[in-house]
Amino acid sequence: MHATIPQQELAAAVTWAAKQLPTKPTNPVLAGMRLQSVDSRLRLSVWDGMTAAHAEIDADIHEDGIVVTPGQMLQQVVGSLRKSEVTITDTSGDLEVTTLGAHFTLTSLDSHDYPALPSTPAAHGSVDGSDFAAAYKRVKAAMDPRAEGPFAGMSGIRVRVAGDTLTLTATDRYRIATAVIPWQSDKPVEAMGVIPGKTLADNAAAIDGRLHLALPADGSGTCGMTGGGRQVSTMLIDPTLFPHRVDQLTVPKTGLIVGQAPELIDGIRAAMAVSESGKPVWINAGETGVTFRAGRDSRSVVEVDARYEGESDVEVAINSTYLLDGLTPIVGTAHIDVSTPKLPALIYDPADDTYRYVVIPIRDPHKNN
Repeated sequence: MHATIPQQELAAAVTWAAKQLPTKPTNPVLAGMRLQSVDSRLRLSVWDGMTAAHAEIDADIHEDGIVVTPGQMLQQVVGSLRKSEVTITDTSGDLEVTTLGAHFTLTSLDSHDYPALPSTPAAHGSVDGSDFAAAYKRVKAAMDPRAEGPFAGMSGIRVRVAGDTLTLTATDRYRIATAVIPWQSDKPVEAMGVIPGKTLADNAAAIDGRLHLALPADGSGTCGMTGGGRQVSTMLIDPTLFPHRVDQLTVPKTGLIVGQAPELIDGIRAAMAVSESGKPVWINAGETGVTFRAGRDSRSVVEVDARYEGESDVEVAINSTYLLDGLTPIVGTAHIDVSTPKLPALIYDPADDTYRYVVIPIRDPHKNN
């Protein structure tokens, strides 16, 4: 191998690929990054046994070849280089990295030991990459990254395609966040998949332009994400481990709180100044207005500029972190549908039907104050 690439382009590709490397590889060679130069392109690949990721960049190829080198070390070296042309050469079993005023030698791993990588499935349609990144950002807080066993589905985000929309849903049993974005396809598609949270954390915002997706009809098997010189294929989480009742949950409404999301957020944070993050905040709403209370024996009471519409006053306690997570994606007016202290509340923007956030109140908040 003998290839020359601009440092900035190489560093961006190596940094992205290095994120996908396994933290505890079952085989030492999986800590390596596979570089292949062919036809004026340099292809970088990594594989952790579940997810395969590939980055392709234009390069001045003097000699084709394949080399596997420690991925984290390559990232550190390339990231430290000046913004100039970088030449990589496979010489006598080592990878030589050379640029203006610097030269590094990295040990190569045996490329024959590197496993065959799974192919990326053909895409069924596409979404705007920035829309997908924004939707993921809206729902990710409701995911439980530590969920396992019969609840393992909650460690990922369910992505479902129906008609001309793609819906992302996350839940940890205490809240359900849903975001919807436009979907484009040449033919009707009904598909879904529960994508592992780490895969989305590494890639949701990494693909510019159109993001092309491949999802199985029944949610079992492999998902493919392609765009902007990046390709990712990952094993999906068993769809039966994702709570199916999230789509059946109804939210009764006896009252409505209306306020500007930033002001509601400021009010919650002010009330929580006397308590710990994650402890409950009490919402009291009625004819006299809306207040937030927090702390043992209600040490703080904060009035907020919001109105209440309902036949009777309401008091409900909600985990403060969950409440903030639900309001943060809203930049304008926020509506909070409430009923009794034991039934779910719904947070949404009345001018935006692409986002919904359901949160379960704390039934006996005095045990958590």
